Amino acid sequence: MDVKRTDNGMSEIQRELFALRDMKYRSFQAKLIPNIDPARIIGIRTPELRALAKRIKARPETAAFLGQLPHAYFDEDQLHAFLISEEKDFEKCVDLTEKFLPHVDNWATCDQLSPKVFRKHADDLLPHIQKWLAADQPYTVRFGIGMLMQHYLDERFDPVYPESVAGVCSAEYYVNMMIAWYFATALAKQYDAVIPYMKEARLDVWTHNKAIQKCLESRRISPERKAYLKSLKINRKDDLREQVDRIRYYEVILCQAQKALKKGQANAIGAALAGKIRELSAYYGSSEWKKDFAADEAGMLPPDLKRGVLSEDGVYNVLQQFDECHTKHIR
Repeated sequence: MDVKRTDNGMSEIQRELFALRDMKYRSFQAKLIPNIDPARIIGIRTPELRALAKRIKARPETAAFLGQLPHAYFDEDQLHAFLISEEKDFEKCVDLTEKFLPHVDNWATCDQLSPKVFRKHADDLLPHIQKWLAADQPYTVRFGIGMLMQHYLDERFDPVYPESVAGVCSAEYYVNMMIAWYFATALAKQYDAVIPYMKEARLDVWTHNKAIQKCLESRRISPERKAYLKSLKINRKDDLREQVDRIRYYEVILCQAQKALKKGQANAIGAALAGKIRELSAYYGSSEWKKDFAADEAGMLPPDLKRGVLSEDGVYNVLQQFDECHTKHIR
């Protein structure tokens, strides 16, 4: 079924959404989701969206709305998440979820997507969660972690689940924030099973410290455990100093390589610099590079620090030029 359009070109559902618009709330919401273009935000409060989802879920045109992706507006995505959450058929709900997840581009929509039917089908859901954890899209990964946190930290808990979350390696702020949130919640519910992750510092420093911070803010963790967790915080200054020194080291190599490659001659790159460029190649895309990139995204690095080495295109172009130059020289 096609989406019904009104005389002004809007779909019927879009018309209903704009009728619920709150401009003050729109301004507030735009600040909370800075990666979303404000022009895509209508400005509708969450209770209004939930109520609309309940009203329209059985309408014939709603199926067409769910099949029409991507949506033009953030609020349509929010409504889409609430409609999926209302679906009672597990297989259909999973199908709708997997079609929608690649289009989720912000934490709010990701976290609003919480299908009720998943709780009743926890065993069937696990293979899907493992697939989501391995996805390329950051908000699909965040959603997978959120499902483990929501459905598998009580009577269904298994030590393999925090192991899966700890194994997620990402430079994305909103993924690492969800990992921290997961471990803080796990420490509140499954302390004995999860505390080794903190004692052994098995998470990256930022996520480790963020999880502890969330524990210290929690009312579900005793003062005695909070005191112990606080003692496990890692001195970020020492870790950050190491990161800054590493970035400066590779930044020098990047600048030297760029200058040499401008000459376009293989003999401009001596053996010593060629070896350094290979070091740069190993660093690029490594866990250390991802950690440094995440620190930059989180605003942790000094503002005056040169960080061209954290630009994917910049490093990739140098490595590609070096490879082409080296290949020509061999020929």
